[in-house]
This record gives sequence, C-alpha cells and structure tokens, in this order.
Amino acid sequence: MPGLWLTKDILKLGKWVHSFDIPSAEDILADPTSVAYQDEVNEALQPAKKLLAQLLLNSESMDPSLLDTPIPAMEHLQTIQKNARREQLPYIGNLTVNERAQVANWFEVHVSRDPRLRHHWVGYLPLAHAITIFIAHRLSRNPPEDLEEKSDGDFLTRAWEIQVENMGSLGDDVDVDKQCLERLEEEMFENSSRAGIAGNHQWGLDAGDHQEGWNPYLGTPEHWNHGDRPGNDDTEMRVSSFLNFVCLLSHFHNNPERVWIHYSTLSVDTGIT
Repeated sequence: MPGLWLTKDILKLGKWVHSFDIPSAEDILADPTSVAYQDEVNEALQPAKKLLAQLLLNSESMDPSLLDTPIPAMEHLQTIQKNARREQLPYIGNLTVNERAQVANWFEVHVSRDPRLRHHWVGYLPLAHAITIFIAHRLSRNPPEDLEEKSDGDFLTRAWEIQVENMGSLGDDVDVDKQCLERLEEEMFENSSRAGIAGNHQWGLDAGDHQEGWNPYLGTPEHWNHGDRPGNDDTEMRVSSFLNFVCLLSHFHNNPERVWIHYSTLSVDTGIT
C-alpha cells in the first residue's frame, strides 16, 4: 500500500459514491421516498388501504365495518391509556431498514399522498399497523404449525407479538461495507503528516481527469485534514517527478530510448538531474 500511495499522482480513479454520501438508516427511514415499494408490500397492504386511511385521518372514530380484524397497536395504546396521535410506536419486528422503508413508501403513495402529513404517521399508529399487516402477510405464506388454519386476526395478533418482541434499533442496522469504505477513503484522502506528500491531493495529479471528471476530494470531511503537515510545493513536485521516473523505469526497462525521452522532459519541467 505505501508504494501505491506514493505513486498515486499518476493513477486515475474510477468514480464511486463516497461513504459519507451513502444515506444512513436514519436518512432512509426519515424519507418515505427513499426506497420504492415492491410487489410483496403492495400485495400485503392493498386490502387494508381503507383501514389505514382511517387510522391516519380519524382513528378516534373508526368505521365499524373496518373492524372485522384486530388492530393490535391500537389495543396496546388503549391498554397503556395513551393518545394514538401523540404516542410513538417504534416497534419494527424483524424487518430490515429496506423493508421498513418500502412499507413507508407504500403508505405515502397510497394512503397519505401528502408529505406534509408525515408527522402524523411516521412512527405512529398508522405505520405501526401497516408493519403489523406486512409481518402477518409473511406469516400467512409460510405459517407455523400452531397458526395453520387460523384466522386473519390470529395472524395479526402473532405478528404484533413478533413486532414488539423483536424490536431492534437503528444501532442494530450496522452497514459493515460502508464502515470499511469509510476507513479506506480516509486512508486514501487524508491530508496529514502521516500521509506525507501522498496526502496533498495527489490522486491523478499528473495523470489527468478521473472518470467523468470526478473530483474525489470534493466534500471530504474536515477531520480528514489534520493540519499537521507543512507543505512545500517545490519539494513535492520534485519527489512526485522522481517517483514518475521510477515508474518509467519499471515500464520501459527494455527500451532505454523511451526512458531517456521521458527523463529529459522531467528534467526540463522540474529541474531534476
């Protein structure tokens, strides 16, 4: 690695998304448009569309015709004597961030239809029951033995138990790939005494533009610039040119004439002799 870092001025980079530009779990779940729902989510929630709409708009006065199946989250609120519009229900069961985001996306597209209403349902009763319905739908496709030939209400009750008992947290949604990429990028792009001349925005300096004209240093975190390395442009140019010459030797060791041509150019441009 150190050898690669020292010669990175002659290397072009392919474009990628920086780790700090990859949305976190919090970012994804706060934006119902972040992940489009899939057919499985629509299949599970579409039959309950009217019920979910009433939970959003008027949960205090439910239409009796919509109460043919239980609403465990509402029963929970009644048991603990909490207001459905004010009490958050952060129960997500065993669903991944992506699955929870899909449920939220479906809810906004088909029920809420207005981003200004998000504060009424994200984290509250309407979304909690949508998650219960989705978990129940999955249970019904491959039911455990004690739920075979049971009613929809039984599946909803079991789904709520799973939803509460397996409640995770955002801390559980660790993206190991993102963490590894962040560590690699800090090694590549930090400006510090430890990085030496290789840390002074050297990637592609003598090689031309990176893929699609990408600037890999744009937006990098401030703490990657340690501010502990005094710069010396003349020294860095000479060292960079010397390393280029070393690379020329390795590439054209069987062609002394080409090495001499490149070496002469370096001598004129940088004063290296």
